[in-house]
Amino acid sequence: MQNGTSNVWLSEPSYGICRLSLLSIYREPVVGSGLTSQLLFGELYQVLRKTRDGQWLFVEGEEQSGSGWILTTQHHELTAASFDFFRQSPLHITTATLSRVIWEKSTVYLLPGSQLHAGNHEIFDWEASFSFEGSSRPFSQKAGREELLETAKGFLNAPYLSGGRSIFGLYEGSWLHLIFKICGYIIPNYLSQLLTAGEEVGLTGIQGGDVVIFSNEHGIPSRAGLYAGQGQLLSIQGKVRLSPFDPENWMSAQNKSKQVQVLHVKNLMRS
Repeated sequence: MQNGTSNVWLSEPSYGICRLSLLSIYREPVVGSGLTSQLLFGELYQVLRKTRDGQWLFVEGEEQSGSGWILTTQHHELTAASFDFFRQSPLHITTATLSRVIWEKSTVYLLPGSQLHAGNHEIFDWEASFSFEGSSRPFSQKAGREELLETAKGFLNAPYLSGGRSIFGLYEGSWLHLIFKICGYIIPNYLSQLLTAGEEVGLTGIQGGDVVIFSNEHGIPSRAGLYAGQGQLLSIQGKVRLSPFDPENWMSAQNKSKQVQVLHVKNLMRS
């Protein structure tokens, strides 16, 4: 049992899959407590504990998609066997701004980064038949830098939202996680975890598609962006936007700003 009286640990984890367009994950089992992340259609999660009244579940998303509390009424339960089946089956990741699937005779709209499980090149579900309209790509197919940048530009003008993980609201970690996931890579969903991920290349070795992590005046990671090449950076400043970024002007000897510094430049693309 966890310290306190609000919730209890499950003796064994149970499992679920997101069957909504977007499933919000909260910091605390209270409406309005703030988002830690969101799950997209088809993403898997484990349930680790629940509140005593049974109204909230603490979940941990697969592939670093985030953790926190969801409403029990939004939980779609899977057996352990079905969970393992989905986790091991090939994936297609949706790429269109808006796709849709007919599932159990109802329409569900899918946002970029949603998951469809596939076999023999046909979209299918373990428990129900799907009819899919939209575009997707195999997760197993690794994108190159050019495709990665085109995917990132597809989120231009998406607004900032702390804990958000969709075209309707993003923050740096979730935005980068979605871009790389669509392109066949799994990276951390939170900015703090990016510090130890990937390969450090520095400003001298920067290429289009590398992640730039900035620190504040205290040396604490504060924001991140994706280098787009040709002196431009994709980042979230109120919304996803392109802004000027000349790597040479940010090298420590030439950057005179004491408020913002480049902390890391990371190559997160793995073969």
